[in-house]
Amino acid sequence: MEYARKQRKESAGAGHRANGEYPCVMDVNKAERRMSVAVVCPRFPLPMTRADQMTVAHLLAFLSARGHAVDLYSLCDDVPPAAAHRGWVNRRCRNVTVFTQSRWRNMAGMVKALLRGQPLQVGWFDNARLKRSLRRLPRERLPDVVYAHTLRSAEPARRLARGVCGEANANGGRRPVTYLAMQVSQSLNTRRIAVHASRLWERLTYWLEHRLTASYEARIWRNFTRTVLIGHSDVQEIRRVCADRNLPCINNYLLSPHGVDVDRFRPRDDESVDACSLIFCGVMATNTNASAVLWFTKNVWPRVQAEFPHARFLIVGRRPRREILALARQPGITVTGEVPDTAAYISRATLCVNPMQAGAGMQNKLLEYMAMAKAVIATSVANEGIGARPGKEIIIADGADEFAAATVSLLGDAVRRAALGRSARTFVRRDWNWEVHFLKLEADMFEQLFGGSASGCAAAPVSIAPQPVVEPRGAPRAARRPTDKA
Repeated sequence: MEYARKQRKESAGAGHRANGEYPCVMDVNKAERRMSVAVVCPRFPLPMTRADQMTVAHLLAFLSARGHAVDLYSLCDDVPPAAAHRGWVNRRCRNVTVFTQSRWRNMAGMVKALLRGQPLQVGWFDNARLKRSLRRLPRERLPDVVYAHTLRSAEPARRLARGVCGEANANGGRRPVTYLAMQVSQSLNTRRIAVHASRLWERLTYWLEHRLTASYEARIWRNFTRTVLIGHSDVQEIRRVCADRNLPCINNYLLSPHGVDVDRFRPRDDESVDACSLIFCGVMATNTNASAVLWFTKNVWPRVQAEFPHARFLIVGRRPRREILALARQPGITVTGEVPDTAAYISRATLCVNPMQAGAGMQNKLLEYMAMAKAVIATSVANEGIGARPGKEIIIADGADEFAAATVSLLGDAVRRAALGRSARTFVRRDWNWEVHFLKLEADMFEQLFGGSASGCAAAPVSIAPQPVVEPRGAPRAARRPTDKA
C-alpha cells in the first residue's frame, strides 16, 4: 500500500500493517540519551485487538525506534502468542517474559481480589509468577523506568517499586522511577457503565466494581512516581474519590493520550462512497459500544430513515452480542462482525457516528474516523478525551433529538461534510499521531531520571517528593526513520 507520508516498499510486513496487525512505523531518530524501560502489561501486545494492546505495541515500537532497551513482562491466555507476533516483539525488546494465565486462574484471582477489597479486574489479571519475577530482579537488571500499563498491572509493578525504592540500579547508580499508566479512571468508567447497563446483573456488577475501583484509585497512585491519565475528566474523578475518603488528592499525574496511525487511516480517493451510509466501529462485546449502538438504533435511526428511506447503518466490529446481531433484522441495518480492515469500511461511509453514552478516557474510533477526513457526529462523552472543536472538527450532539437533527442535516449537506472532514484530518495529523504523545512521555521520563531527585516512590507533577509506599486497602516530531520491518 502507498502511504501518505512516504512510500514503503516492504514484503509481507507492509500488508500486515496496512490491515492494522502491527503498529505503524515510528518517524523518529535515535535518542541522544538511552534508558532501560520495563513495560508491564496484562495482555501480550499482539494482535492489537484491544485498546490496551494497541497502545503497548506502539509504545514498544517507539521505545525501540529511539534506541532504548526494553524488557517486556506480560500475561497471555492458554494460547501462546503466534510465532510472527512473538518475533515482532522479540526484535524490539531486550528481554520478553510471558506468563500464561488460564481462565480458572482469572476466576480464582477475582475471588481473592473481592476478599481483599480490590477491583475485580485487578484480580482477573493477578499472577503470582509475574509478581515474583519482578520482585526478585537482580540489581544489574533493574531498569531506569518501570511502566505499568493500566490499573490491572499495578500490583506486580507496585511490588517491583517497593523492592527498588531504596536500591539503585547498575546504570549510573540511579533509582528506578515508576509509572502507573491508568489511562482512564475506572471509577468513572464503571460508574457510567452501571448507569446505562440494560441488565440488572450488569448494573449490580458494575456498581460493585465502581466502589472497589474508587477506593483503589484513591490510594494506588501514591505508590508510583507518576500516574499517566488520558484526560482532565479522569483526573477530576480521581481527585473526587480521594477527597471523599479524606486522602491526599492525586498530584503526580501526567496527561498522555493515545495516538492514531494517520497513514493507515487516511482518505482513500480510489474508493467510492456509499450514498446515505452511516457507520459505527468498535468491539461489539463491550457494554459501552453495545449500549451506544442500541441507543442510536432506538432513538435516532427511525428518524433518519423517515427522511432518508434508503439510508444504511453499518455496525462494524468483532464479537457482536446477541442483541446487536438482532438489529440486522431491521431495514437498512447491517452487522458485519469482525472485518479484515475497518479503514476500508470507514472510507466508504458517508457519515461516521459515535453516540457513546458511557465510558471514560478517549475513543480510538473517533480518531480513526477523523483521520480519514470523515464528518463525525458524537456525544460529549465520546469527545471529552480528545477535545475536537465542536462545529469545526466535529459535531457534538447529546440528546436524541439533537443527534437525529444533526445526522439528517449532514446527510443532506455534502459541502459541510467535506469541510468538517478536512478540518478533522488536519486536527488529527497535528495533535494525535503516536509520536507526538510518546515524545512528551519520554521527555517526562528523562526529566524524572536526570532532571531532579528521582526517588521512584512518589511525585509532584513537576518535581518528585519521596513518600512511603502506601498499601491499597485490602492489599496483603523528529527526523524520520527509513524503514521498519514487521
